[in-house]
Amino acid sequence: MKQRKKFSTFCVIFFCVVALFLCGNGLGICQGWTDLTIRLLPDSSFAIVESGEAGKRLRHCPHHDLNGNLDEEQLIYVLGTLERETWLDLKSSNAAKKHLKNHYDKFIAKIMKKGLQGTVDINRAGLTELVILPNIGPVIAVKIVEYRNMHGLFESIEDIKKVEGIGSGTFNAVRHYISTH
Repeated sequence: MKQRKKFSTFCVIFFCVVALFLCGNGLGICQGWTDLTIRLLPDSSFAIVESGEAGKRLRHCPHHDLNGNLDEEQLIYVLGTLERETWLDLKSSNAAKKHLKNHYDKFIAKIMKKGLQGTVDINRAGLTELVILPNIGPVIAVKIVEYRNMHGLFESIEDIKKVEGIGSGTFNAVRHYISTH
């Protein structure tokens, strides 16, 4: 009898997981979170939820974890990749951007009070460290990480100029604050 109950419980859980994958809501672009984690997030974890045809929902820009805490790395990532999202209505894009920017402005104000502590290793820095650098916002921070993931470690600080969007002006602004070790 106990085994049958355990098997029944397992079947119910398995069915629920499969149902989440097959019938789940549209997912937002995410970094480092599994599809299952994103599917389990409540709508309040996303910047905006759009409703489409036949009641299909598109959830955009997840930035709060399962406990409702702000994930700053994810916040920066979704801000840096906002143009990659597919929107049903352009007004939703603007509302999401405003919501995310509000969180980001609070985060950046808090982090700037501490100031930059030493140099930032561009080969290992996360998004939260990169956006502290002068002239580096979420879009460029994401491009740095993606470039590093695609091409490997930077051999010298000058190599950062190979990242799209970093010209001599941005390089001159960050050169004294970055390292490759």
